[in-house]
Amino acid sequence: MRKRCAIALITTVVAFSACSGSQSKTDFPIDSSEAKMPAYNPSTATSKVYGSIQFQGVPPTMSFIKPGGSRFCVQNARGITEQSVLVTKDKKLQNVIVYVRSGWQGKSYEVPSNTVVLDQQRCLYVPHVVTLGTGQKLRILNSDNTFHNVHAKTTVNKPLNFAQTEKGNENTVTFQQAEPPFLIGCDLHSWMGVWVAVFDHPFYAMSGESGNYEIKLPPGKYEIAAWHEKLGERVMNVDVGSNAQVKLDFTFSAENSGKSGS
Repeated sequence: MRKRCAIALITTVVAFSACSGSQSKTDFPIDSSEAKMPAYNPSTATSKVYGSIQFQGVPPTMSFIKPGGSRFCVQNARGITEQSVLVTKDKKLQNVIVYVRSGWQGKSYEVPSNTVVLDQQRCLYVPHVVTLGTGQKLRILNSDNTFHNVHAKTTVNKPLNFAQTEKGNENTVTFQQAEPPFLIGCDLHSWMGVWVAVFDHPFYAMSGESGNYEIKLPPGKYEIAAWHEKLGERVMNVDVGSNAQVKLDFTFSAENSGKSGS
């Protein structure tokens, strides 16, 4: 059955339409324009879209992982559960990527100067979902006293697969092309995995541990999407005015996993 997206609450007068889908793989739009405007500085954005990621229904119970592969993981990963569907006490969904799917094209954007850090702690990747820009540095650490290998299962960028044999090892990598979320895993410890999404624009955010997000934008018409590794994707169209603050909430349900709707 086709589903209708949750109605977004608008605190500034805007016009929008909504549709939803739940495909787990997203084809991120890429700006192919040869003649681009001067680089846009996102710090000058005067408007924002913000909101929460609501979870509808009873959250699934996350199973305990079964650590193996090394004595360190057997001893230190006990009691850790799967990370795929994490819901806060007030029924908000964590680890959702919210991004502008269209409407950002026509400008160029500087490579973000900050380095994103991905660590391996107690035989888990921390954080569980990572977003970064094309060309932005991703620093991958091994804080575990055991052997891990870092295997990036990309489909657009060049795949990566390298060893971090002991505690304190680190590597810094970059991805030069925009790519939908892909997994970085450890072949020695099958439960380990982190989703990584690469964007060639600065208009994206994570719901993180709070289940909330915020994206600063210049005025314009945008298609905004929210992506979750298990529950698919929801999309809404919104017209953002000058100095506007638009509240846009997304709703996910376990019942909608694998289904599409509008």
